[in-house]
Amino acid sequence: MGKERWKQTALQIKAALLQDKKKLALLLGAAALLGALLLTSGEKAAKQPPQTDEVQTDLLLKQQELCALLGAIRGVGQVRLMLSFESDGETVYARNTDSAQDDSDSRKEKSSVVIVKNGQNETGLVLRRKTPKVSGAAVVCEGGGDPVVRAFVVETLSALLGIKSNHISVMPM
Repeated sequence: MGKERWKQTALQIKAALLQDKKKLALLLGAAALLGALLLTSGEKAAKQPPQTDEVQTDLLLKQQELCALLGAIRGVGQVRLMLSFESDGETVYARNTDSAQDDSDSRKEKSSVVIVKNGQNETGLVLRRKTPKVSGAAVVCEGGGDPVVRAFVVETLSALLGIKSNHISVMPM
């Protein structure tokens, strides 16, 4: 579509919207709602603790170890591996809990994350990290066209990652 065609289409849409005030009001309302949603989602992301490089490094090492293991299987040859995950994992932080009892004998609790200072940085004290659960794997290898090699790769990944064989794809390089 040429540049002139795009201009003509945009002018037609503008004219139609200006003729029908309800459509224009609805469109502007939808745009405002979308803008508000985008701003709100940015605030939520900023309030959550950032994902640490430690988790990313663990996942990268896991992928490298899997590539090395798969490459050692007879007939596989050179390997490239990509894992997909169900979630980003989970980080559990230490918490301070204060509990108080008021005049009406009801208990009230306040909880806050324990903050640790490291030089100029402040972070929450991590109790444990759960790495993300693997939901699928894609393998590209030199021997991926051989059904026997493919079966070896699928069986190995299924056993190591705890995923079903239909969530593993093996393709030739």
